[in-house]
Amino acid sequence: MRDITDYTGLSSDVLRAKIAAVRAKAGDRLAILAHYYVPDEVVEIADYVGDSLGLAKKAAASPADTVLFCGVKFMLETADVLMNRPERIAARGDFSEFTPITYVNSSSETKAFCGRNGGAVCTSANAEKVVRDAFAKRPKLLFMPDSRLGRTTALELGVKPEEIVTWRPNKPLGLSTPEAIKRARVILWDGFCPTHQRFSAPVIKGIKKAYPNAQFWVHPEAPRDIVEMADGYGSTTKLLDVVSKAPAGATLAIGTEWKLVDRIRRQNPDKTILFPAEQPSVCVNMSKSTLDKAAWALENWADGEPVNVVTTPEDVVEDAYRSLESLL
Repeated sequence: MRDITDYTGLSSDVLRAKIAAVRAKAGDRLAILAHYYVPDEVVEIADYVGDSLGLAKKAAASPADTVLFCGVKFMLETADVLMNRPERIAARGDFSEFTPITYVNSSSETKAFCGRNGGAVCTSANAEKVVRDAFAKRPKLLFMPDSRLGRTTALELGVKPEEIVTWRPNKPLGLSTPEAIKRARVILWDGFCPTHQRFSAPVIKGIKKAYPNAQFWVHPEAPRDIVEMADGYGSTTKLLDVVSKAPAGATLAIGTEWKLVDRIRRQNPDKTILFPAEQPSVCVNMSKSTLDKAAWALENWADGEPVNVVTTPEDVVEDAYRSLESLL
């Protein structure tokens, strides 16, 4: 088996040549997928670039029998569930008053929990529809694992602030009270994406003062006070669409992962693209996908010794797929 240290000192040109050689030999057997947040050098070698669910769907539709997925492990698990899904899904009933909903960027075990209990998976793009459908079935819902996305979605649909409770794991009653839980329509798991917490209200106010006509758009995983300052919010795809449709000369502040915002800036030289924070907010885990690791993984696979293979546990695949059906 080849060692990763054999690749760390190689130039980008050499690494790209190694990757190209494996791809040429593999043909349609191999597909390379990259999330929007990975470094440019990896985006450039990808067959498909997109968000986590979009890439999982690409993986499932691809004729390839092997996928190099440049992203975070739970994204690979989703792709594995869709690529190797069970042929038949047995119906199961559930009679609790809560519908569990999980954001697509969660573990396969969390998706399986939702599948077993009549729940669903949502994305940042369709969270409002999924939550609305959940309320049509049952009076309450449990939203996991991103409390920011859950709160913004619930408030947008008219849930009152006092009807939302945050559940803190491993604490008695989640640090809530029986009364609060009883009146709650939404219980939020106390999780969040660190990358989307670093936007700055003072910076945003400064942008609005310096550029009165600027639009500020943010990802819904941002804190609620930041979302309330925005002209609009949306998924990565929505943010890209907003920028692409803005007229030449427009000024936009985009609140999402820094590498993507920087790429948007370079792809739209006729517009002023600003970042609403004191420092770049980089996703550390997405940044771990690099050209040397891609070459290392591909050449080991070509040698018949694949590394870092992600396989969803057999006891959760069926239930995880059931929760994903709503997205398909």
